[in-house]
Amino acid sequence: MGTRERERDRELLIPVSTISENGVAKSSTPTATPATPSSHGHEAFLKVIRSWAGKKFMTGCVILFPLAITFYITWVFIHFIDGFFSPIYDQLGINVFGLGFATSITFIFLIGIFMSSWLGASVLTLGEWFIKKMPLVSYIYSASKQISYIFITSTVVLQRHW
Repeated sequence: MGTRERERDRELLIPVSTISENGVAKSSTPTATPATPSSHGHEAFLKVIRSWAGKKFMTGCVILFPLAITFYITWVFIHFIDGFFSPIYDQLGINVFGLGFATSITFIFLIGIFMSSWLGASVLTLGEWFIKKMPLVSYIYSASKQISYIFITSTVVLQRHW
């Protein structure tokens, strides 16, 4: 806790009085009605409790907000990927949440294995040659290939520093 917060909390707990020019003590905390010392302490205590509770509530919000956003985006992503293969499973009468997602991940893994072979590299080279001959599609493919390259290189750099 910072020194400013401590000073403010002390001011809320301990009423500070000042001496005016005519020698009369004057309280720095305004009161609407004359209060007994016990009720003034009670009000100060309630102010401190409200301040403390507000800070703790905001701390909880700061912690939970990123977690909620992360889980929500992950949930949407799984539903999106799950949607690719789920129509096939619906036709078969299989309705298991996440099965389409698992199938998609397996499919991507198998494509990676195939493209790492000589035959896969040859198919990729031929496919890229066809794509480069298409006017608009070639620009989209080039841009997405550069983005994936940047993502892969930044991931490798991050893994080295972890």
